[in-house]
Amino acid sequence: MTRMKTGAYISIILTALLISGILHVALAQDIVAGVKPGDSFTYTVTGSYSSNAPIADVPEEVLSAEGSEFFRVTIVNVSNPVIGYTYEWRFLNGTDKTGDGVVNIEIPSESVGPFTLVVTANLTTNDSIHRHFGPRSTFNETVMYAYSNYTRETNRWLTESAEANNETDVIKYRTVTRDTYFDKITGMLVQFNEQVSYQNPAFTTEITWKLLGQTAWTFSSAGSYPPAPFFTLPVIVALAVVVAVVVVVAGFFVSNRRAVARRKALLRKK
Repeated sequence: MTRMKTGAYISIILTALLISGILHVALAQDIVAGVKPGDSFTYTVTGSYSSNAPIADVPEEVLSAEGSEFFRVTIVNVSNPVIGYTYEWRFLNGTDKTGDGVVNIEIPSESVGPFTLVVTANLTTNDSIHRHFGPRSTFNETVMYAYSNYTRETNRWLTESAEANNETDVIKYRTVTRDTYFDKITGMLVQFNEQVSYQNPAFTTEITWKLLGQTAWTFSSAGSYPPAPFFTLPVIVALAVVVAVVVVVAGFFVSNRRAVARRKALLRKK
């Protein structure tokens, strides 16, 4: 009887391990990096803070962004869900900071380095940003992001939260609004804007990253589309309304001038 029980326990444990392994593989299948080695992305980085901000309380990342010229990240290896990269951070004073890092698109807390804003490829509206770990945040919408001569499907992630910040050993409460755009097909950051309002003392900071150039796609790549036509139906309707108003106003002035001219003519006859 004991042997039978032991065998049953072992069978249950093995079955549980097998199911766990199958589930892990199934879960991992939808974690796909959309970038490849050699892809390079260059961003403009800006930072600012209100004039009344105590400089000692302004976060270091805001000061670094304020003094930045550009940030370039180059993908060196991809092994789902980990993306390895090198970076160059050029500052306005002529100095450079270089190094390497990794982004884990499945477990963000395991990312290392100054650049972490990459997500799984081919997500869309209402899809979870980080599929299996961390809080369940989803994309708000998918928009057509405009480049110089084309557009691309881009996922928007807008969040607002109240946080406690104790970076300076004094707990300061703040409201943080982050508006982030990721290229849909590659999962790569396109634009990031963070606005923070602090309390006691009250001041604000802002950081913006915006894609300046990249080598991962062109206007003819999958996911790229012609620019939206200017003369869409709403624009045509608006133009028609404007033209109609102009015609009515012009007709009113012309009619009014003619009436004035007739009255003058009648007065002269008298």
